[in-house]
Amino acid sequence: MATVHFYLVRHGQTKLNRYKRLQGVTNSPLTKRGIRMARRLGKELKNVKFEAVYTSDLKRTRETAQYILNENERYFPSVYQEPGLREISFGRFEEAKNIKMISTALRALGVRRIVQALMNDEHVAELTELFRFMDSDEIIEDSTHLAQRMMRTLSGIAKEYEEKGGNILIVTHGLILSNFIESLRGDVPLFLLDNSRASRVDYIDGQFKVIYVNKLKMDKKDG
Repeated sequence: MATVHFYLVRHGQTKLNRYKRLQGVTNSPLTKRGIRMARRLGKELKNVKFEAVYTSDLKRTRETAQYILNENERYFPSVYQEPGLREISFGRFEEAKNIKMISTALRALGVRRIVQALMNDEHVAELTELFRFMDSDEIIEDSTHLAQRMMRTLSGIAKEYEEKGGNILIVTHGLILSNFIESLRGDVPLFLLDNSRASRVDYIDGQFKVIYVNKLKMDKKDG
């Protein structure tokens, strides 16, 4: 079987990102900066021949993918929506201000637990579990289920292309993507992967391998 190269991208900055609010399944349009970021990454990837592009079913990922592809003048891959790439729902905390979430977390969990979560090697998984703890009334995915959903989705996509291999662009969301990379022992920044940066994960013989994480400037070999 040939290798499938996944270029995994978090969508560009949205209005809720700019206003520092939680954004899970809520739709929010890209900002002007978000559009510039997507176009800049598109220029870095303009010589990559993508066999296909997959986004979540939320608008901000579809828009980001289109701005990236607009910079690619040589290849015109098909674009598909895949609900399995959708962001986690934050339940009643959807659209909550980040600063308010900090005070809520401090009251509910205490300083020690939060610091321990942030210092943990699997801090993204710990963060996901904190949301579940703070909102017991909502069914919020745990980190294991979230990673399995992403892995199952990407495995299904990979099987369609593993005969000949090739490059697949995936545009998804911050928490689900960061959690997946972390589950593969990739090095994830403290505050999740950045908007409109690329991480590459290769799939061969049923296994995922992290090649690089959170890059904006691509090497020549990625072109």
